Amino acid sequence: MQLRILAIIAILPLAAALAGCACPCAKCGVPRTPEAPCIHDLCDCNQAPPDLASEILPTGELIPLPAPGETYQLLDVATCQCNAATNDTVANMVELERHWAQVIIQCDTKGVQENYCLDRDLLSLHACQIRNESAATALKAFYQLAGLEAQHHYLLHALNETATTLARVDNMNEAGIEPPDGIDRTSVLKQINQMEDQLTQMEYLRLQLNGQLQHLIGCPLNENSFYWPQIDWHPDMSPVDAELELAMGLANRQDLQGLEVLLCNLERISLPVARGVLNYADSTIGTVEPREGIIHTLRCFHCYEHEVPVRCRQLGLFYDDTESKATAEIKGAVYKIGLQQHRVVIAQQTLLDLRDKLSALNKTRDMDDVTVFHISSLRVEIDEAESQLIEQVIALKLAQVELKKAKGELANECGYVPRLCLDGCCNGACMRCEGGLGMGCQNGNCHRGLSKKSCQCE
Repeated sequence: MQLRILAIIAILPLAAALAGCACPCAKCGVPRTPEAPCIHDLCDCNQAPPDLASEILPTGELIPLPAPGETYQLLDVATCQCNAATNDTVANMVELERHWAQVIIQCDTKGVQENYCLDRDLLSLHACQIRNESAATALKAFYQLAGLEAQHHYLLHALNETATTLARVDNMNEAGIEPPDGIDRTSVLKQINQMEDQLTQMEYLRLQLNGQLQHLIGCPLNENSFYWPQIDWHPDMSPVDAELELAMGLANRQDLQGLEVLLCNLERISLPVARGVLNYADSTIGTVEPREGIIHTLRCFHCYEHEVPVRCRQLGLFYDDTESKATAEIKGAVYKIGLQQHRVVIAQQTLLDLRDKLSALNKTRDMDDVTVFHISSLRVEIDEAESQLIEQVIALKLAQVELKKAKGELANECGYVPRLCLDGCCNGACMRCEGGLGMGCQNGNCHRGLSKKSCQCE
């Protein structure tokens, strides 16, 4: 009986080798991929472009873009920020992954627990980071929409003022009166057309921003539903301390916390987690790993010990690089706030000067023979200056959102704080001699029950 079994075991591989591959497609070789020829006609193409103004024929009344009616839906800053953080799909998927890791931790072996305990903390940090980015994206759309609605108001006011000027010019022409120098119907019409073009672009941008907000805060998409952002228009002009913001931001950023947790708690058994994290730095990092099998283990048993210091050194470099980029991001956001504060002051002064000029002209218009066209033109300038001030105030608020995002605070403000079971533990291999980083070990009360003797590398 045993001889039969041995004979079958020996015959089966031999039969498979003799029979060869049973896949008929493999015998046909690799198919050719399609290729289009590069053949083009030659011409002396110096002709003038077509006269589009004459050739474009009217095809009926154009369909207007969806526009708000008499009512809007009110939306405040906190609702926009926290609903976007709460309803982010990817963050919620990451939270479910964290829950699954918790299930595995409770039922599998100690080695698996070591890996998934790190995974669970990293997933919690990553979910918080995603919520922070989602809240920042929603707030940017919120402030941009608020600015657009305000600028839309001033543009409509300027358009009405210019239309009044056009009516005055037409009345003068009908009465046989020559308009003042510098005022002609064609120039006024051109100005009106430019304003109508800006209004059309604003209406399209309004649609985009409302749709983006509906998606981010978890509401059904509806092109006929429009938000009215409730915004505090008073800009925060207080100076920002770059070093203080940097210290707070580096201590709170989720990416730095994740690398710190991994550096503090990495062990040989949790090297797969380190490989996965390092793969974020570059797709080639973390791809080299020990081969499975008895022969590989016997031949390279002592070599495998070398992976721990290699990964520790890589994680140390990754941490330093991430911290450097975070520093640049936070300080850049701080200085951008300072820039925008200066621009707000300049735009404010420009507007105030124009208002003073209009007031002075109204007081002396009868004595100085100031034309109504001059005053109307100045009113349009004031509307443009009002719009410019709105733009600078919104840019300042966007810069402040960028700073909070760089510090990782937006999700925290909505109650999303990472839950770390390894917080305070820092006695992993990278903190000991075998880690190769030359760091001492700080004893922590680890929830995993791992308390290893600290050592100082000589």
